[in-house]
Amino acid sequence: MLYTPRTLFRTLGHAAKTGALLTGMFFAAPISAQIMQVDYASLTGTQFISFATVAGGPPPGTNYDGILVASGVAFGERFFGQTLTAVGDFDQLSGVPIGDLTLLAGAANHNLAPFQSPAGQVLSGIGTSGFPNNNAIGEGAVSLLFSSGQSEFGFRLTGGNGGGANISFFSGNGALIQSFLLGNLPLNSLYGFSRTGQLADIRGISIWNNDVTGIGLRDFRHDVISPVPESETWAMMIVGFGAVGAAIRRRRHSTLPRKLCQS
Repeated sequence: MLYTPRTLFRTLGHAAKTGALLTGMFFAAPISAQIMQVDYASLTGTQFISFATVAGGPPPGTNYDGILVASGVAFGERFFGQTLTAVGDFDQLSGVPIGDLTLLAGAANHNLAPFQSPAGQVLSGIGTSGFPNNNAIGEGAVSLLFSSGQSEFGFRLTGGNGGGANISFFSGNGALIQSFLLGNLPLNSLYGFSRTGQLADIRGISIWNNDVTGIGLRDFRHDVISPVPESETWAMMIVGFGAVGAAIRRRRHSTLPRKLCQS
């Protein structure tokens, strides 16, 4: 596993946190399925996002306070318009983006941390305890922004311990395409998603979880080449911490004592 089991109260509280995950999903439901969940192996895309070239290291890894760009794709915490709420030790996203997708980084020490796990280098969101607290690693929200539309997407989720994860897909204008709740997360799992009719309009994706040990993400796969935009275009698409949306960000830190996790 990514982490050893933590204190007993976290395991006992898992069911309640699953309920919180469902409560936070107040996205408008699509009238009909527009994205199908498929076998990862059935994806035909040849584009992969690798974190092998970014700084990582053993847990808790390397802290990234701003937007992280890897293989032409930008990673942050959420999109402008989404509401981030602290639910215990976890980030919970609700609502939908406002206007054209604008990617936001989390506050300092609450954004992203790539680190080396038994499954290889993974990307994790940092939860409410904050970096470098090992208990926060893998418990934060992760959002990614493509510079061009995609018709399929897949990824590997590592470190699951029976919890749940939400994944939402957005078009470039911020409209929700589809949301999925992935339940009973195993230690290592592959997920694939394909747009109905191979329509290439997936531009943004948000992933957040309530798994008792947190999760790591790797082996991202998509089908349309995402050329790195000009710097002026990136500036319109992504915003670092302390800029747009910083005033509306609210965090609540857990006061319960916890043991440090180990890799």
